[in-house]
Amino acid sequence: MAFLRDLPLSALRALAAAARTGSLTRAADELGVTPGAVGHQLRQLEDRLGVKLVRREGNGIALTRIAETALPDIDRGFDALASGLRRLRFERRADTFTIAADPSFASLWLAPRLGNVRAALGRLDVRIVVSIALDSMLEEGIDLAISYRNSTARDLASADLFTERVIPACAPALIRNRADQDSAEVLDRLPLLHIDQTMGDDVYPTWANWFAAAGRQRKNIDHGPRFPLTVLAAQAALSSMGALLASELVLREHFRSGQLVEIARVIPALTIKRRLVWPVDGPKARRAAVVAAALAAVAKAEPDDPRPIGS
Repeated sequence: MAFLRDLPLSALRALAAAARTGSLTRAADELGVTPGAVGHQLRQLEDRLGVKLVRREGNGIALTRIAETALPDIDRGFDALASGLRRLRFERRADTFTIAADPSFASLWLAPRLGNVRAALGRLDVRIVVSIALDSMLEEGIDLAISYRNSTARDLASADLFTERVIPACAPALIRNRADQDSAEVLDRLPLLHIDQTMGDDVYPTWANWFAAAGRQRKNIDHGPRFPLTVLAAQAALSSMGALLASELVLREHFRSGQLVEIARVIPALTIKRRLVWPVDGPKARRAAVVAAALAAVAKAEPDDPRPIGS
């Protein structure tokens, strides 16, 4: 048992996914992580066990002979573990519906709109958590996740919530005039505020992505204050510390109030999809689909342009 206690469960998941898909990239898509993370987990497991588990085969990967012989037992173990955990989770939280989202989105967009989906929740009490690892939703008792990542796992369903515009913004005090606000050159002089994505959503655009898409260059793009959450970076932007690259939707109220303004509008905005993901098994699967549809309807009904008139 001491041997099992030290084994990383996420690495075993990575091995099973790699075996099913024959590709680090497809395994990463299934687990909702990056290919680099899958590769790291496999190497970690090989080091722990002292045996080679995967090998390169053409453009993909394949299991070694010893890994192939062990895989059926590992799969059965996961099935048994998932069944036991589902039973515990569903019994303990039978009257609770758990939604997972990153902290900034949960506070700035999701929480203010929960009243609009009260009917979809029925008699269930809603619970918000900030863990969005798509490969462990059942183990963590998550009924619905809202994430930038998609999942191809067979036991998860998904739907698009909306496509977000990711745009540069700053406090009006940093803008000289209307022409300055619209021009791309404004970002040549403003300090850049950065958001470190800590919730597994490393697909979120960065300043390097924005400058590359704009066909522009700037020295020391990665320099400047860094924040773990969009809401914290937004507070820095409100204090005129610099320019922020963030989702227009989560900053909507700041735009409406005029506390922040969109800048460099001559450059087309970057876009990214935020998705709803939920387990297809378990007693709350139907409820999750209803809540997901209700949230999508709320998002669709909102105005497209959050900027104040005359901005």
